[in-house]
Amino acid sequence: MESIATRALSQAERSRASAGGQVAAQSTRSRRTSALIPIFVFSLALPVIFYIGPTRLSPYRLVLVLTFIPCLMAWLSGSVGRTRLPDIFMLLAAIWGAIALVSTHGIDKGLQSAGIFVIETFGTFLFARRYIRDIFAFQRMVRSLVFMVLFLLPFALYENVAGSPILIELFGKIFSVYDIVGSEARFGLRRAQGSFEHFILFGIVCSSAFALSFYVSGATARLGGRLSSGLVAMAVATSLSSGAILSLVVQAMLIGWDKVTKSVARRWGILAAIAIGAYFVVDLSSNRSPFDVFISYLTFNSDTSYMRVHIWHYGTQSVMHHPIFGIGLNDWVRPSWMGGSMDNFWLVTAVRYGIPGFVFMAGGFLSICFGLGRLRNLSFQVAQCRKGLIITICGLAFAVCTVHLWDAPYVLIMFLLGSGMWMFDPGNRAAPVSAEGTQSRWVTRPSL
Repeated sequence: MESIATRALSQAERSRASAGGQVAAQSTRSRRTSALIPIFVFSLALPVIFYIGPTRLSPYRLVLVLTFIPCLMAWLSGSVGRTRLPDIFMLLAAIWGAIALVSTHGIDKGLQSAGIFVIETFGTFLFARRYIRDIFAFQRMVRSLVFMVLFLLPFALYENVAGSPILIELFGKIFSVYDIVGSEARFGLRRAQGSFEHFILFGIVCSSAFALSFYVSGATARLGGRLSSGLVAMAVATSLSSGAILSLVVQAMLIGWDKVTKSVARRWGILAAIAIGAYFVVDLSSNRSPFDVFISYLTFNSDTSYMRVHIWHYGTQSVMHHPIFGIGLNDWVRPSWMGGSMDNFWLVTAVRYGIPGFVFMAGGFLSICFGLGRLRNLSFQVAQCRKGLIITICGLAFAVCTVHLWDAPYVLIMFLLGSGMWMFDPGNRAAPVSAEGTQSRWVTRPSL
């Protein structure tokens, strides 16, 4: 009897050891994230452009074109998880945008623009879906993004003082690059353009790393996370852009709310109620619309505020005249004294692709934020990743009310939207496992 018991005990120990080894092996495999993640992130900051026939390409577009079919096949096969509501919204946004462009410009002129739009919208989303499948890949993405911003910071500071975008000038000695944007000095400094097409775009890209560095880097290295967040904020400030600074302020306010109300039940619902109540108070107490009031306090000078109010009025008129397919890439109707820039991403989306295009794009943002917010029983580290991503998306969604996005910054936002889809799959969001096969010390947290 003793011999039988001893053999049974030995077999149980061998089973536990085998299981622990399998878990450790799985953990080791999960840490082998694709090198395409940092390659893609850094390609967004390269100011290089080149042409293949009539198509303008850039390093990040080349990555997306080469990976589009494999990512699409992986999504269709279900190997990156089952199809969810954000997938549907992003697919519809891409398809409707392509239909709007072709219907407005015809097959000959519209097909190329439609193809690029599909690749930059749905292709980028799928790229993130395929290559960011667990917390380790997500953390690597955040590290790459933060490092990219910190790498650009010294050049931006130099540009503020010296008055020349040194990175674009250096790359321009060898490659075709973006044009250098002339701008008025603010506070005696040149607005940093960095390696992007516009100083506003540089600021928006930098702001996308703020909350992510605070939560994701700070989860494992508190001092390093806080320091990197401060340096990211400095990089945003070098752009001297009200839209980028708005993104930073919104993220900082949400982080502050999270810290102050961490013991309050339904705190995010309370915050939403406060925001809605403030909107109606402004609407009832002011002779201007809440949007006009909002814009007037979010610009550095009154001329910019005045122009953005007119952009809103004439832009919404264009949407009402072309509600289904929009006007595509055609010029919008406005007075001759107004410039052609439309500084509102959401408005541009509705003007170009009609109301359905706006609904599908906004639906993608909302379905990801609300979907992730409803998840329960996450490990501490995964909950930090979720918090950082949702706050980042919220900050950017507010900022683009005063800024239009195109090229690399637009692609970055689509990438961030797709980067959190792994959290919806329970098998991908398990707590990290140590080499001994034991669960990490992080406890689960039931709510955001």
